[in-house]
Amino acid sequence: MQIAIDVAHGLDYIHHCSGLESSFTHNHIKMTSILVAQDSLSAKICHFGTAEICGEVTKSGSKSLGRTDSKVMKIEGTRGYMAPELQFNGVVTQKCDVYAFGVVVLELLSGDEASKFMFDEGKGGYKRVSVIDTAREAAAGGVGGVRRWVDRRLEDSFPVEVAEKMVLVALECLEEDPRKRPEMKKVLGKVLKLYLESKTWAENIGLPTAISLSMAPR
Repeated sequence: MQIAIDVAHGLDYIHHCSGLESSFTHNHIKMTSILVAQDSLSAKICHFGTAEICGEVTKSGSKSLGRTDSKVMKIEGTRGYMAPELQFNGVVTQKCDVYAFGVVVLELLSGDEASKFMFDEGKGGYKRVSVIDTAREAAAGGVGGVRRWVDRRLEDSFPVEVAEKMVLVALECLEEDPRKRPEMKKVLGKVLKLYLESKTWAENIGLPTAISLSMAPR
């Protein structure tokens, strides 16, 4: 939860609190763009060299996306984290960061990669499985579905209802239509609220003193 809060804080700052008139987007949010301190589990976003301005101010005062004179569109992103509209038209917006954040949250909860190949016994071959698809299936199964989907290394040392709400927040970020995705400021507020709920849960039941964290896929 702490990692999700720190990443949400970072993206909200990039999008809204940089102190500059232009709006920025990171455009490469993924697990390998997040540094985690081993002692405090606090997270920081890196790879800011890929950050770019969302738009440029025109003479009329409105913002429009800048384009090069090249007829070839270069789409930058990472498979599994790219928003559908970015893959379609190559236009980078802050909602692309929101989408990628949703994927990161699902990875943190499930312990799975954004996408991976699994053997399909029915067809006798390998198929690509997305953590988004498995999360949607789990959410459709209610609390029980999410409980089975969450990283099994956590066993039962997490508040299931909070995990379910967190999955729903992530899925909001992963809406196909970017207009339906919330702004990072709103996402941050929801994540902070769930963090407080999880903290209350932990204080009520008590947590084991030796808790380890692994960023590797299960």
